[in-house]
Amino acid sequence: MNLIERLVKSSGLCVVDDAIKGKRTVAEREFKRGDVLLSIPPLYSFPLSKEPADSQHQTESARCALCFLPLPLRYPRCSQCRQAAYCSTRCLSKHWTQRHYFECGLTDQQQIDKAAMKLKPEYRAYLHMAIGIGAMLQYVASTVPAKVPEWLHVQASAWNQLVSHRQDHSQLLLKQYGEISRVIADANAGSLRFTSNGEEDLEDAAITALCRSGCNNFATYDMHRPQMSGYMCSPLVSLLFNHSCLPNATFVFSNGMQVVRALEDIGQGDEIMLTYTDSLLPHSERQKRLAEVYFFSCSCKKCTHSTTRGRIDELMSRALEVSGHMPKLLPTDYARPPAIDPWVVQLIQPFTSFILETPNELEQKMLEVISTTDACDMSFAAYQHWLECQDECLDHLSRGSTDANMMMWACISSLYVLAFYILAYPPYYSLIGFQCLETAKLLWNSLVTITSIPANFQTIVCKAQIVRLAQCALTILKVSADPAISTPSNPSINSQIELLYNQQNTS
Repeated sequence: MNLIERLVKSSGLCVVDDAIKGKRTVAEREFKRGDVLLSIPPLYSFPLSKEPADSQHQTESARCALCFLPLPLRYPRCSQCRQAAYCSTRCLSKHWTQRHYFECGLTDQQQIDKAAMKLKPEYRAYLHMAIGIGAMLQYVASTVPAKVPEWLHVQASAWNQLVSHRQDHSQLLLKQYGEISRVIADANAGSLRFTSNGEEDLEDAAITALCRSGCNNFATYDMHRPQMSGYMCSPLVSLLFNHSCLPNATFVFSNGMQVVRALEDIGQGDEIMLTYTDSLLPHSERQKRLAEVYFFSCSCKKCTHSTTRGRIDELMSRALEVSGHMPKLLPTDYARPPAIDPWVVQLIQPFTSFILETPNELEQKMLEVISTTDACDMSFAAYQHWLECQDECLDHLSRGSTDANMMMWACISSLYVLAFYILAYPPYYSLIGFQCLETAKLLWNSLVTITSIPANFQTIVCKAQIVRLAQCALTILKVSADPAISTPSNPSINSQIELLYNQQNTS
């Protein structure tokens, strides 16, 4: 039994052959919703950087090298390489113990940043990832095996088993990868290796590595808000878990670890699946992205229109055909708060009951609601409209606006976005939890700042609704995120919800 097989078995999982998918990972025992299925550091990861104002300046880290949270105004750095920055000394110490003790100095970050200036901004992350992967594989190959952490042996072995699909990539993308590989060769950023035997032309091997990582990498997101925080290559997770547009598992990036968790109760023999794309996208868009990036088509229960979830997806996708552009009837006047459509409330009420009380036939209720709703209201364009309204209102409010109409717009937009998330994602998906919390905070701020709530909004902007949404947020994020994580500049989800409760009890 090799290292991968041993780790998989110790996690209660099993890889079996599949006539269509090739391989699939199933549970060897029962898992409860929220259980950890697998936890491992990625082969390589890096946080988002602040792009320089011009090509003469190098990029600068904007986030902690371990937890990927935003850096405070004053922050510590690694005393040796002076490149890795941290939000706290705790993260610095933990990162050193976990992996930075061998990563430090493997690559010349200044050389990488200098080389990156030769590429368009959208391709610099590819360069960074490829050099990082090459350095990790070189370290494994050139170090006494006993000194290499077991998890790194596992990730390196999994990397060698990933399919690159190089022959399936477009010539245009291969040409761009070729340019990146030449920059890698010229960067002189450290010793690199992209295959297990090391007998390779560096540029050609880099192209294959870019193909392999391009269809197997992950984006990471903040633990406090649905905001992208960095990139991660974790070959073992890519190797093990197939895709579903309605997954029964998800992952979080927590303190340098990729943690895979169950989104629902999983029975023995059930396949465990993650999602490779945004499940809120219309069916045609999801299939297009899966074909272009991952080179397969999906036939999960959300893409199969004979199921309840499939019928919901079909109705929402049909709305795209009916309204391929922005619907004309959507409100845009910030001087007048919009009315909230009945279908939004009719979705949110049974959803909160599903999360907090007795499980109900949520999917059937969702189907009944949207079956009688105008297609234009359910279009992806309508979702984008409400999301943009929410973000614009939040931006105004964050800059000190006290306009009551703007506050009500933010609340209504947030409720619409939450309704779309409920339709698109599994019930315990983290985006729904984050949106429940955001909506609860907006409703509370409206309740305490607006002197006279309009009569038609009083059933929405009320303490009972705020409490239920906050409870939903906590219940969901306990499953699909880590609500206890905090930093001095980023209060935990637990703290935010406790503050909401205390404010209401004392008002």
